[in-house]
Formats: sequence, structure tokens, C-alpha cells
Amino acid sequence: MAFDLYGTADMLDVLRVVPVESTYWLDNWFNSARQFETAEIMFDKLRTSRRLAPFVSPVVQGRVMRSRGFETLSFAPAYVKPKHIVDPNRMFTRRPGEVPGLGSSSPGARWDAAVAENLAEERETINRRENWMAAMSVIHGRVTVTGEDYPTQVVDFRRNAGLTRVLTGTARWGESAADPLADVNELRTLAFKESGAPISRLTMGLGAFDLFYADDKVQSLLKGQEIGNVPRTSDSTLSALGSPGQPFEFRGILQGANGQGRLEVYTYNEQYEDEDDVTQDYMDTYSVVGTGTNVRGVRCYGAIRDKRAGLQALPLFPKMWDQEDPSLTYTMTQSALLPVPTNVDNSFHIVTHDGDFG
Repeated sequence: MAFDLYGTADMLDVLRVVPVESTYWLDNWFNSARQFETAEIMFDKLRTSRRLAPFVSPVVQGRVMRSRGFETLSFAPAYVKPKHIVDPNRMFTRRPGEVPGLGSSSPGARWDAAVAENLAEERETINRRENWMAAMSVIHGRVTVTGEDYPTQVVDFRRNAGLTRVLTGTARWGESAADPLADVNELRTLAFKESGAPISRLTMGLGAFDLFYADDKVQSLLKGQEIGNVPRTSDSTLSALGSPGQPFEFRGILQGANGQGRLEVYTYNEQYEDEDDVTQDYMDTYSVVGTGTNVRGVRCYGAIRDKRAGLQALPLFPKMWDQEDPSLTYTMTQSALLPVPTNVDNSFHIVTHDGDFG
């Protein structure tokens, strides 16, 4: 079995056919990609203008309107390069699923399977990290990047501070002065003012949705109308529109008369394992995230700092190499990634409760 069968092109083909788990945040709000052949990723933040055209006499020259300009932000993306060992000594023992005893695969077939599994796991961890970064940027308007060999940096996308709200006291959902619809409408209005685009989806943690749905005004909106003779409630057949086995579920639609102010409502409950193998939530159970279709998220990739990659900007770059004594082979996949929401003000975050019910 020749080692050069596993060139970069072959490994990229393996990576393409590996199924990817849920990437809720990436798939919904980061639909374009850009590659930077530089050490830093740069992006411009442009404030839209709402100036009125000035009145002038038709017989005088037009008036020059001053440009608001823009702000350029840059960030050297954190590098990720998960790495595995392909140990020849393990190719002579039965793999999971083989016939007990001598096994049903040859050492060569086990080697091929081990390489594919390594590449699959490397891609999965990178995709999970990219989805985590996308989630943090939409939920919080910033991403905190830290690692064992990487100094902590905060990539702040400068979302308007008013678009993050932490409810306290009796204003918390489920408490005496709570008004979930008023909270949502106030943040929707501010997001539209800042981004120039409407909010069309609410993504809720399970705890937040339970408190939201317990409100009488919310229930009247969800139950008061029908779509195709099906009541629009969280327990109707419409809630089955979420993909089976996915950590998100469509729960209904909030809208006024004649479809005004349409808001899709989803629940979301997904976890990941941190560097200490502790399970963490992507989003707190009492959080609500509002998003529009104009977040304009871009999956940005910096240059791969590897001579074999030609120092190019690539979303993923897999490689393999041998160690002669003892005989080992390594696989590694590299990426320099940063999802950027270029219109981050088309989102908001409400922390509806702290879990301490009075």
C-alpha cells in the first residue's frame, strides 16, 4: 500500500463526503465565504445613513452630501489544527463491528478506515468550532478566543449595546411584571432602527420558551389563527417541521392581522464539550435571540501557514506525514477561521431569567 495514495486531493475528497452534524448558526446566517491571503482578516463596519435629500432651487447646483465613512476592523484568526496518529500496530486487531476472533478486514482496509475516521473527526471538530464562533457572534455580538497556546482576545463586532438586555427583578419572564411581547417588540424596533432590516425569527432556549408560552397574550396570538385548518400552536403538527434528530424545532408563528409583524419561533438546545470534556450549552436555556435575514454573515478564512498548502487561504487543509522510528503516521487538518456578521445589529439577545424564581 503506497503512502502517496493519501495526497491532499484524496483527503479533501474524504472530507467532502463526511456528513456534518447540525450547524444551526452557520447555515442560517452565514451563507457566503471569503478567503484572505493575509495574516489578518479585515472587515469594514459601515453605518447606514437615513438623511433626507435636501431641498434646493431647481436652478441652483445640487448640494454635496457628506459621507459618514466607515470603520475597518482587523483580527488575526485563531489557528485550529486537530491532529491524530495512525498506528500500524493497531491494524492487526479487530475493529468495532468486525466478526469476533480474527476479524473480517485486512490490515490495509483497517488502515484506510482509520485515516477516514481521523479526517472525519478533525473536520467535525473544526465545523463545531466554526458553528460555536458563529453562535457567539450572533448571540453576544462578540467572540472570545482563547486557548492553551493562544492569548485571550475578544473579537467585538460592535453591536449596539441596547440590543443585549438582561431582565431583572419582577420584569423577568414568569414574574409579576413580566411582559414578553413588549420586551420582544422593543428590541425588534431598536434592531430595525440600527440595521435597517426587520427581525423575523426568535430562537429560544427551552426554559425561555416555557415562560414565553405561559403568557396569556402569547398564547392568544399562537392559538388565535390557523394555517391550512391547523391551529398554530406549539403542540400542533407545525412543530414537526424541525429536522428529525436536530437540536432545533419550529414551534409556531407570531403575527398580527393580515400577516403583519410575522415572527417565526424556534427552540434550540444544543451542547458541546469544552477543552476539559465538560458539556456546555451553546445558548443559555433562558436566552432569546432575535435575528433577521440581513445579518449578512460571512465565513472568513485566513491563510494556511503551511508550505505544503502553498500558504494559500483555504477553508480546510488536511495533510499526512510519516515518522520512521517508531513507525507512525500522522493526520492533521488546519484552518484559520472567523465567521463575521457584517450587519450584527440585525440581531438581539434577551436574558429572560436567571433561574432563581421568587
